[in-house]
Amino acid sequence: MKTWRAIIIDDEPLARLEIKRLLAVHSQINIVGEADSVPTAKASIEKLQPDLLFLDIDLGTQSGFDLLECTERNFQIIFVTAYDKFAIRAFKINALDYLLKPVHPERLNESINRLGNPFKSESKFELGPFDKILIGNHGCSKFISVNSITYIVAFGDYTRIFIADELKGLVHHTIKKWMERLPENMFAQVHRSFIININQVEEIKKTDNTHFKVSLKQTKSMIPVSRKYLKQLKTKFRID
Repeated sequence: MKTWRAIIIDDEPLARLEIKRLLAVHSQINIVGEADSVPTAKASIEKLQPDLLFLDIDLGTQSGFDLLECTERNFQIIFVTAYDKFAIRAFKINALDYLLKPVHPERLNESINRLGNPFKSESKFELGPFDKILIGNHGCSKFISVNSITYIVAFGDYTRIFIADELKGLVHHTIKKWMERLPENMFAQVHRSFIININQVEEIKKTDNTHFKVSLKQTKSMIPVSRKYLKQLKTKFRID
């Protein structure tokens, strides 16, 4: 197993300590240095030649992007920050991942698992429960957690994303594409136009001899279930 020489760059000592704590279980990560500003980080990178940076965006009077502009890029980057608004810029420079504080251990695990393969094909990349996805809504974009999604509805070439009964936005994904990427143990397709978070299921109702609907927690919505997907749904809930 390859060992990754890492530097943690954050202007807050407690934040650096927390990342070190979370990384303690990952034997393939060897933390060789820490830095709290662009100048100290630049000096550490030149001296230690790391393979990986855990990099905050806000570094006092400068930013993580300022650091990258003044260093020769021969390492991978995992951003660790409190700000989601810089994610698009981060991925434009081919960052391995973009973690929002407070970092969940499972989400960090997913980042570590990507090491060595940062450009994995999107079509084969499975999202984790704590991943953030970018959705558009009324001309702006924002991040939501995968596990916060209640249900997804087909909308032409797009899909509508709901949390409870609130429409959070649109994503240019088909239902089929979502089913390839969403965690299998958390989401189920119940109709050609609907995906539900099975952790949000409250009741499966038979509306007549041939039709079924699912009621979801924290919503007034009743989601149709087609016979094609009913057996799969019952299997997930171990219903005969």
